[in-house]
Amino acid sequence: MIHFNSDTYQVAYAGERVQLLPKEFALFRFLYEHAGRSFTREALLDAVWSMEAPTDRTVDDHIYRIRRKLAGWNHLLGVETVRGQGYKLVRRAPEAKDNPLSFDEQFAVDVKRLFSKYHSLGMGAAMQLLAENREVLSLPGDPYNDAYLRFIRGDFKWLLTTDCVSLWQKLTYAVYIHSIIQPEPAASLPYFVKLLAKAETLEWRYDLQLSLALLYTEAGKPDDARNVIEAIRQEIEGLDSPSFTALFLLKETYLAISTGKLETADAKLREYDELLVRHPIKRERGAYLVATALLLYRQGDIPSARIALDEGMDTLRHTEFLPHLLFSLNTMLRFLSIHECDETYRLAYQRQRDQLAVRYGFEGLLPLTEQLLRIHL
Repeated sequence: MIHFNSDTYQVAYAGERVQLLPKEFALFRFLYEHAGRSFTREALLDAVWSMEAPTDRTVDDHIYRIRRKLAGWNHLLGVETVRGQGYKLVRRAPEAKDNPLSFDEQFAVDVKRLFSKYHSLGMGAAMQLLAENREVLSLPGDPYNDAYLRFIRGDFKWLLTTDCVSLWQKLTYAVYIHSIIQPEPAASLPYFVKLLAKAETLEWRYDLQLSLALLYTEAGKPDDARNVIEAIRQEIEGLDSPSFTALFLLKETYLAISTGKLETADAKLREYDELLVRHPIKRERGAYLVATALLLYRQGDIPSARIALDEGMDTLRHTEFLPHLLFSLNTMLRFLSIHECDETYRLAYQRQRDQLAVRYGFEGLLPLTEQLLRIHL
């Protein structure tokens, strides 16, 4: 599996990285995600250069450079010319090798535990590194982890359109994607409520309930948020999970900040910080710093708030959990829009959010998510 890094425009396989230019990266990724399908030059221009006016020769030049840069991966894939039409990417199965670990069940369990450990520590980059080097390390495949890795690196369209995950998995990803890409928390609320009500058993139930509490808070429904939090308090405590405890404290903190209970918010953040000292989860550390920034804004300490906010967003970027970065970014932007306490920073971070929206195609994803959720929920 090729790994695409949208921040650096690098593609990676088995530890080898190839640097592409932005449009080369976008064109190669489009062809790779639609492997086996032929596209005319006009179709590729629409997909990659939709806001520009290049010529057919632009596609040919980019294909030439992609072929040259990825020549070392000819055993994996090739971009073929389709006479009279355009181009298509063909994936080739790597040469089969005897793998003594293929039937080692304990090894498969250990690998799954390793992925889970990296996830619990908020180390998305490490999870991606393992996935990139799966064949070299003889790691077994895991469809559930593969789908989740696509989620954390922003392959949202694949998750919404693939047949490789169950319907309930797809719907779970869809409600999260919907809440990420559209700006109004109230618009996503009904989908979360319906999904939780319809599913008798759901692996992500606690995640969904905690997200629901935050959506209620941001939609101006603090009583509903408080009801959700209290309904699952004992269950979260019973999990004895540092990650879920941190998420729970975060939702309590946001509720307290939203309702003006700043002393309560401060106490929750101290508890949160003590937890992270015992369990240094990078992803949760980033979210903690962003929440700290919002409290500092409410306390009128704008310089300290800016420092905490920048550090928090940088930490989240480095963990390579794109959804978590976007959740914190959206929450912070909504806060600054409501409280109007730092327009300079709001505009700066809004530009960053707009760039991410273009990079990951939010405009095209919104109708896909809403159609899927309306049909099945």
